[in-house]
Amino acid sequence: MLFAVIIFGIMTYAFAQVSSENKECQYVGMTNFDSSKYFDIEHAYVTHAKNGRNSNFCRELTTTKHTNGTIATIAKGYDEISGETYYSEIYCSGPSTVNNQGGFTFDCHFLKDTRKRVLGNYKLFTSVIDTDYKTYAVLYRCTKIPEVPVNLENFLVLKTDKNSNNDEVKQSLQRKGMELDKFFSRNNEYCNSAKNKIAKEEGKKET
Repeated sequence: MLFAVIIFGIMTYAFAQVSSENKECQYVGMTNFDSSKYFDIEHAYVTHAKNGRNSNFCRELTTTKHTNGTIATIAKGYDEISGETYYSEIYCSGPSTVNNQGGFTFDCHFLKDTRKRVLGNYKLFTSVIDTDYKTYAVLYRCTKIPEVPVNLENFLVLKTDKNSNNDEVKQSLQRKGMELDKFFSRNNEYCNSAKNKIAKEEGKKET
């Protein structure tokens, strides 16, 4: 039940994003999208981002579908900015219904943020460009922040196995006129190091 929004998102400012002067989010999702199959995926990693600062980013997404049909996603992750590693958790929720653009709109807010950014609730629009409903999804994400007069847009790749091959994803992006090699790729070594570092720091606080 996951990829829903990754809805990651994902996660305002988690990646450097491209600003669009369009007042509305633009990208239309895949045809014949089956939301019931899509929501069967409960956990995934963001392995690639079209726009970003660098490859030192980590995102894990866990999604739950409640009995009333509401979708809730928590995105946890690390980012390296100016040599410093920061941790954040973002909570997004909204209806599981698909809008006329083949996507979902969720309300999001930070649960934790070691960068201590001052940001209230914001809207996150996500459309599923392509997915096999089992191992990967290619997403368009558009973040709407009340304080910002433009939309923040990005394309993300989600995979249930962060170490699996990228053949299907490459073919999917090529059909959309994009190349995976031009995306920022998750640095697994950095992610393991960041996770251990934060865990040690939290352990020191508890003792």
